[in-house]
Amino acid sequence: MKKLSFLYLCFSLLAFGDESPVQIPAISQEAKELSIDLKNPVYQNGLLQTTEGGVIKNEDIRIQAEKISYGKKVENGKTIHLIQAEDNLLIRYKDRIFVGQKLVYDFTNKTGVIYEGRTFTSPWYIGGDEVHLQSDGGYSITNVFITSCENKDSSWDIRANAINVSKNNKTIEAQKVRYRFFNLPSIWLPSFRVNLKKFMSTPLFRITPSWDKKGPKISVRYQVFSLQDFALFARADYRFKRGFGGAIETEYYSPKKQTTFETKSYLATDTLPNDPKNKRRYRLQGAYHTTSPSGDTKADLTWDKYSDSHMPGDFKTSDFEISTAKQTQLFVRHEEENFLTLIQAHARVNPFETLKQDLPTVYVTLRPLDLPVLGIISHSEAKTSYLSYTYSDELKNQLSDYSAIRLETNNEISRPIYFPYLTVTPTIGASGILYSKGPHQKKPKTLGSFFYGCHAETRISKSFSEIRHIILPYLQYEGWTRPTLTENHHYIFSIQDGYHKINILEGGIKNQFFDIGSAKKIPTFEIDLYANSFFTNKKFAKTIPKLYMDLYWNLSILSLYTKNCWNIENNLLDFSNTGLGWTLSDNLALGCEFRHRSRFDWRKSDHRNFILDVSRTDEELVDSPLSDRRNTVITKAFFRPHPFWACMIESHHGWNRPHEPAYNEWKIDLYTTLSSSWKLQLSYQHTQTEDKVSASYILIGSKKESTRKLFTKELR
Repeated sequence: MKKLSFLYLCFSLLAFGDESPVQIPAISQEAKELSIDLKNPVYQNGLLQTTEGGVIKNEDIRIQAEKISYGKKVENGKTIHLIQAEDNLLIRYKDRIFVGQKLVYDFTNKTGVIYEGRTFTSPWYIGGDEVHLQSDGGYSITNVFITSCENKDSSWDIRANAINVSKNNKTIEAQKVRYRFFNLPSIWLPSFRVNLKKFMSTPLFRITPSWDKKGPKISVRYQVFSLQDFALFARADYRFKRGFGGAIETEYYSPKKQTTFETKSYLATDTLPNDPKNKRRYRLQGAYHTTSPSGDTKADLTWDKYSDSHMPGDFKTSDFEISTAKQTQLFVRHEEENFLTLIQAHARVNPFETLKQDLPTVYVTLRPLDLPVLGIISHSEAKTSYLSYTYSDELKNQLSDYSAIRLETNNEISRPIYFPYLTVTPTIGASGILYSKGPHQKKPKTLGSFFYGCHAETRISKSFSEIRHIILPYLQYEGWTRPTLTENHHYIFSIQDGYHKINILEGGIKNQFFDIGSAKKIPTFEIDLYANSFFTNKKFAKTIPKLYMDLYWNLSILSLYTKNCWNIENNLLDFSNTGLGWTLSDNLALGCEFRHRSRFDWRKSDHRNFILDVSRTDEELVDSPLSDRRNTVITKAFFRPHPFWACMIESHHGWNRPHEPAYNEWKIDLYTTLSSSWKLQLSYQHTQTEDKVSASYILIGSKKESTRKLFTKELR
C-alpha cells in the first residue's frame, strides 16, 4: 500500500495542466483535513482512482473499498469534492458503521448516498435501497427493512417506504409501515415515530396464542410510537368464541425517573354469563408518580375503573396489570425539617365494591422534641379525615352506608434511663378522637384513652475468630385505659378505631450470629423467642396464652426463615410460615414455602395488635371470616438445561380449609431464544377453574433481565 501525501499529489498533478471538468481539487480546508491511503493509484481523466483497495478518511467519515475514485467538479460556481467507492464497501460515518454496494459522497457538503446500504444497531439490522447521509449525522433510508434476524432471508421484518433517523440516533420516523412474518404482511400502519433508545430496549412485539375454558385466543402487543421519554403501545385480542378486544397503553419516564406515568385502557367484546346482552367490558388503569427536584415532596396517583367485578380475573395477564392494587387514590408526602405531612384521598369508582373512602385524610406529625435537660423525648401527631364507608350495590338493601368527620390526635412522651448494662424507657401518652356523629345519635362523639408502657433491653456480645454472637434480652409492657366510648357507640372505619382496655407484657430473647468477614449487614443466623402475657383481661385462662419463635438463616446460596406460634390456650399450632430458597448454581434455583393457619389465628394486618383478641370472644371470632383455617404449600423451581432454554415451574397446593375441597394449581413456563431478539415463552397453567395453554413470541431489545434474576427477586 502506497501512502501518498495529498499536498504532494496536488502540486504534482497540477503540473499537467489538466483542464477537464472533473479535476483533482486545489488545496482547500477540506483537502487539508483529508487522509488518502490508496494502493497503486492512477490519475486519469481528472480522477484519482484504484481497483486494488484503499482508505479515505477525515474526522467525520472513513471509507474503505476495493474500487475508489476521487476528484472534483464545479456546480453553480462552487467546487464539489466527490468520492465514489464500491466492492467490499465499509463506511464509518459519525460513529455509525454502514456496508453497501456503492457510495457517492460529497466532502464539501458532507452528504452522500449508499446504495443497497445496511447498518446495525444492537440487536437490529436496518437497510434499504438508498441510505442518504446527512451533514448533521442523521440519515434516511428508502424502501427500508428492519429485522433482528442475522440471515439475509429473515423470518420476519418491518418494511417501510422510508425512515428518517435523527442525529445522535435518537428517533426514527417511518412512513407506510408493514410488519411481515414469513414474508406475509400482518400489520399495517400509515406511520410511526419512535425513540431509538426505547425502540431497542422495550419489547416491540408480543404475540400470544392461548387456549383456556373460553376457547382459543390470540393477542398481539406492539409499540406504535415513542419519544425519548414516552412510548405508546397498542394491543389487539381476538377470542374465537367471544370476539375482539383491544388496548391502548402509554409509558412516560422522565430522564432522571423523577416522574413516571403509565396507563392501560382495555375494551373487550366479551360477555358475562349472567348478562349476555352487555358486550362492552372495559378496564381503565393508570399510575402516576412524581418527586420534586429537592426530594421533599412526593406524589402518587393511581386509578382503576372496570366495568364489572369479574373483569380483572377474566383478563389477568402480565401485560394487563399496573401496580394499582385495584385502588383509586392520591397520596402526597411532604417533608420539612420540623414536620411531616401526608395527604391521602381514596375514592370508590366501581359501584360493586365495598370500600372505606378517605375524602380526604390529612396527617401531620411534628419532629420529636428532645429536651436534653430533662432527657425527655416528646412526640405529637394529628389526623383530620372525612371518611365514608360505602357498601357495594348488592349489599345496600341489607346494610346502610355511614360517614363522619374524624379528628384524631396522639401525644406521647418518653424518658430513656441508662444503666451500666440496661436501658429502660418508660412511656406515657394519650389519644383522642372526635367523630362528627355516631351510629345511634347524630351528635358529635368523643373518644379518649391514656396509654402507658415501659421497654427494657440489654445487650451481651462476644466475638470469636469468625463469628460475632449478640444476645438481646428484652421486656415490653403496654397498657391502655378503658376508652370513654365503647366500640358500639362510635363508628369503626378501620382497626385504627379499635380502642379497648388492655394490659400486655411481652418478653423475649434474641440471638444473632454475624459473619465477621462478610460484607453483609444482616445476621447469618437469628432466632427470636418471645411470649405475651395479658393482665386485667379475663378472656385468657392461661397466664401465657401463646409462645412465638422467629428464625432466619442466611447463607450465600441458601436462605431459610420460619415464623411460628404455639397456642398454649388451645394446645395447638396457631400459625407456622416457613420458607426455603436455594440457589444451587446459575442454572438451578429452588424455593418452597409452607403456610399453616389454625382457626384461632385471626386474619389481622398487624399480628402485634391484640385489641381484637381481648375485645371479642373466641366464639364470635371463630364464626366470622376472620377465622380462616388452612394449609398451603407454594413451590418454585428454575433451571436452565441449555444456554438458550430456561424453565420456571410454580405450584400452589391448599387443603384443610373449612367447607372447601383441597386444590392443586401449577404453572409451567418454558423460555427459549429463536433468534438474536425473538424469544418464545410456552406456558401451561392449571387452576381450580380452568386449564390454559399459551405461547408468547416476544421481540425484545438489547436490555435483558434474566429469568433467574426475576425468580430470585420473587423469592426475596
